[in-house]
Amino acid sequence: MKVLVVDDDCLICENVKSKLQRIGLTGLCCQTAVSVVDAKQLLRAGSPPDILITDLNMPGLSGFTLIKYVKEHYPDVIIYVLSGYDDYQLVRQAFLSGADDYLLKPVDAEELREKLSHTSQTIKMESVAKDFQFESVLAFIDENISRDITMDEAAANIAISYHYFSRRFKELTGYSFPEYVNRRRIELSKAYLRDPSLKIADIAYKIGYHSPSTFSRAFKKYEDCYPTDYRRMQNVPTE
Repeated sequence: MKVLVVDDDCLICENVKSKLQRIGLTGLCCQTAVSVVDAKQLLRAGSPPDILITDLNMPGLSGFTLIKYVKEHYPDVIIYVLSGYDDYQLVRQAFLSGADDYLLKPVDAEELREKLSHTSQTIKMESVAKDFQFESVLAFIDENISRDITMDEAAANIAISYHYFSRRFKELTGYSFPEYVNRRRIELSKAYLRDPSLKIADIAYKIGYHSPSTFSRAFKKYEDCYPTDYRRMQNVPTE
C-alpha cells in the first residue's frame, strides 16, 4: 500500500511517516511532501498513492486545492485530512470537496493503525473484485440460475483456473460457489413468490430446482419457513 503525506511542517510529515512504518502494514511505501506543488510533482512522477493524508491549512496552495486535483486526476485515491481539534468547519468543507476521512493532530498511532488497516482491506477487496471480473460472474449465475451451474463452467466463462476461481469467489462473497448459488436461488424465489400468478412448482423449476419438494426444503433451510408460509406472511393469495 502506497501512502503520500502532505504537510508544510516537515516534522509532522516525518512523525506520521514514522507511525505508519511502525504499524507494519504489508508492502507499505510512504512518501512525504511539504507543499501542494511538491505533492503534485510526486503524483506526476510515478504511480498514484492508494492513500493521501494531507493538511488543509498550508502556505500558498491549500489542501483543498490538492483534494480537488487528486479527485479530478486520481479518483480512486482515498483521502484523509489532518485536522486540529478546532478545525471541524474545515473538515466539513473537506468532506464536501471529496475527502473520505480525517485524522486529528497530533496523530494517534492506534487510530492511524485502525483506519489504515480497514482501508487496506477495502483496497485489497476492490483490487480482487476488478481482477476477478466479479460482476460478470454474478451475471453469469443469474442468467443460468434455472439450470445446474458448476464452478467449472463459471471459471471457464471468465477464462481462469478452477482453484483460483474458488479462492477468489469465497474471498468476495464469504460463501463457496454452490452455497452462494443456493442462497441466490432462494433470494430470487422470494420475488416470484410474491407474484400470485406463479405456482410454487413453476417457481421451483424457474430457479433451478428439480422438484417442488427440493425447493421447499431449501427454502425452509434458509428462511426458516416453507414457501407456502412465506406467501401467507406476505398476504399473497394462495394457489
